[in-house]
Amino acid sequence: MRYYHFILLIMLAFTTLLSCDDIVKESSNENKQAEIKETPKPQARYSIYISENTKEIEGVILILDPHSKPELVMDSLHRFADSNNVALLGLTDIHNGITDYDAIINRDLNHFLEDYKNLRPKVYLLGFSGGARMALFYARNHRIDGIIMCGAGMQRNSQFPFPTVLLSGTKDFNFIEQYYDSKDPFAMNKNIIAFHYRGIHAWPPISKIKLAFDFIINRQVGGNDDISNFQMKQSAIHIKNKDYFDAFKSMEMAYKFASHQNTEPMLTKFKALNKKYMIKLYFDRTELYLEEEVKRYHVLTESMDKKDYKWWVNQIKYIENRSKKRDAISADSYARTKAYLGIVAYSKINKAISGQQNGENLHKYMLIYELLEPENPDLFFFKSVINYSNADEQNASINYKKAKELGFDDKAATKKYFSQEFINTHQ
Repeated sequence: MRYYHFILLIMLAFTTLLSCDDIVKESSNENKQAEIKETPKPQARYSIYISENTKEIEGVILILDPHSKPELVMDSLHRFADSNNVALLGLTDIHNGITDYDAIINRDLNHFLEDYKNLRPKVYLLGFSGGARMALFYARNHRIDGIIMCGAGMQRNSQFPFPTVLLSGTKDFNFIEQYYDSKDPFAMNKNIIAFHYRGIHAWPPISKIKLAFDFIINRQVGGNDDISNFQMKQSAIHIKNKDYFDAFKSMEMAYKFASHQNTEPMLTKFKALNKKYMIKLYFDRTELYLEEEVKRYHVLTESMDKKDYKWWVNQIKYIENRSKKRDAISADSYARTKAYLGIVAYSKINKAISGQQNGENLHKYMLIYELLEPENPDLFFFKSVINYSNADEQNASINYKKAKELGFDDKAATKKYFSQEFINTHQ
């Protein structure tokens, strides 16, 4: 990735802080994380899966979901856990907004490991979004054996002694945090790899998570030439099919899965592929779109306050149309733009409702948010809060029930805006 893109990433990271969904509060002094005292909770809280056929635990996977719902991915990893003799720990006391996650993760892990004092199982972290960021910060201060970050990126200067996998959909608004091209140092770092798929900001398909674990496990044992050779052949197929990004990724896997004795031959092939004209053209074009995309974020964020609702109706229609074009690079860029605008609208509504700023634009923000995400549970929660503040308890009740039907379960936010009587009525 070119240097200017690093600057753009900083800009994006700053604007992404508008989102309460993905914020993980990190101490300004990283070393303070290691000094957080044990959380005064009486016992660990997590879901656990260990196969009855497992004779000896060789590893444990900690699953961190930003909304305390590790079962979203955990239930689909049972077969993988069985075949690899690993335990699954889905942390149910981890969620966005907490500051003591380091102590919570440590406490839950140690609580589990008390039964395996004679072993030193490998410890893997699997996190999504805010959960991925918590996993990253935890990994800085504790001994682990591998990390998979889904829907969130890592600092460009991070260097870890364990395998690291970045996983995100190409329509994920955090895709740009993980993306790197053929000239980026990440491309040649055998301990880091990014896998992408056509998808939004959500837990990745299980097949991609299993591929990520394949990378971690094989890196720890020095590689796997069977996988390496297979991916080299796949790269050639992708070139013939003009799937240039997949060709690059397959050859990257061929190089990074290669055993020590085959590393140099695969590296030579990888570098040769990266010099091909169509590969270079693909990445140059992608770079231009990413540069335009970040500038678009800045302009549209400012326009949320400056432009009227009619302007936004036309703008969102234009963005939606562009996101449906056949050109994947362009379409995914505009899909990410729409998702990003949903974050901006959410943040502005949240601040307006809580009285922090721009209350005069609340009605417009709500209309824009509904255009962007008409079935988002937060939309109906916000509607309910506004109804309730206007003493319209009937519609507050209707919208709150709709929010819960769509999956809203933020108890802290509910307690903040509603009376206990209202809450008891809607349990």
